[in-house]
Formats: sequence, C-alpha cells, structure tokens
Amino acid sequence: MDSKYMQAIRDVLNDLEPKQKALPYLELDSMMLAQVVEVAKRVSQNDINPTHVQNWVRRKYIPHPQKKKYNREQFANILLINDLRDILSLEEISQLLGYVNENLLDTSDDRINPTKLYGYYSEIFDRSQMDWEKSLHELEKEVEDTLAGEEMVAEDREKVATTLVILNLLARANLYKQIAKRWLINLDD
Repeated sequence: MDSKYMQAIRDVLNDLEPKQKALPYLELDSMMLAQVVEVAKRVSQNDINPTHVQNWVRRKYIPHPQKKKYNREQFANILLINDLRDILSLEEISQLLGYVNENLLDTSDDRINPTKLYGYYSEIFDRSQMDWEKSLHELEKEVEDTLAGEEMVAEDREKVATTLVILNLLARANLYKQIAKRWLINLDD
C-alpha cells in the first residue's frame, strides 16, 4: 500500500483554507451578509448560505444585524456555529458557547470576546492539522498490518484497505464527537 491515502487526505485538506484566514475579516467593524457567507464558505468544511445565518438570527443564536451589517463578534459566532453544526445541534452549540459567554445576544456578560475565542480556536485547529499526518501514517500502517495475512487480488486489497481507512476515520470522528457531547452534557455538573 502506498501513500495515496495520505495524498487523498492532503488533497482534501489543501482544498480548505486555514481557519486563521478569517482573522483579518474579524478586524473589520462590520460586514454585509454576503461577505460573511463568502468568508465562512472559504474557512469551513460546511456549506453555508444566507438562509442559515438568517435562521440563526431568527432563533436568537446571533443578535440581529445593525443596518444589515454583522459586527465582528456576530461574525465570529457565525464561524463557530457553522463549524460545529454538523457535529452538534444548534441547541448544543448554544449551550457550549453560552458556557463561556452566557447570553449569546448580550456581549456585556462575555468571559472572552467571541473574536478572540475564534482566533484561539482557529490557531489550535490549524496547528492540529499538522498532527493528523502523523496519526494517519500510523493508521495506514495499522491497515497494512491487519491485511498482511489476507490473500486477495491487488485490486480487491486496495479497495478493502481504502474502505478500512475511511471507516477508521469515521469511527475516530464519531469517538471524538461522543466524547465532546458527553462532556458538554456534564458542563454544569
């Protein structure tokens, strides 16, 4: 088995902008919805459109924009919500962000400014992408070792190995999700 798995994963990662690319936009005083969505699309793995953001405003996860413009704190929360929405429900995201900043509609009770929170999050996330490569090399070796005694045609071996790599990536993602969700449930205990 060669490093084509690593290359396939690198290709996916290379299609994504580092999350820190959003940081200069967080320095702007305000942005129109189209700008918010455009930047969020570039730095997120999730698709986002204006309707998503308008729904989050309507459901009170984000304050109403002032004169149709979103401030940097709103934008930071939009980026965080968009990143988390495939993993957590909006209520769970609200609980997590509320854990650190109480009422999402009121910035006066914030323990940390949402733009700073997003900055720290993006720095850690972008750095962690480098750690994935080491972990994935180990996964590739584990798959090779597991299939070492298996007799099969090369094409079949390749398809089985690819499937095992993908299954393990999904299982790891689910494991991390379950750990995070259980921790989230117990935050106030």
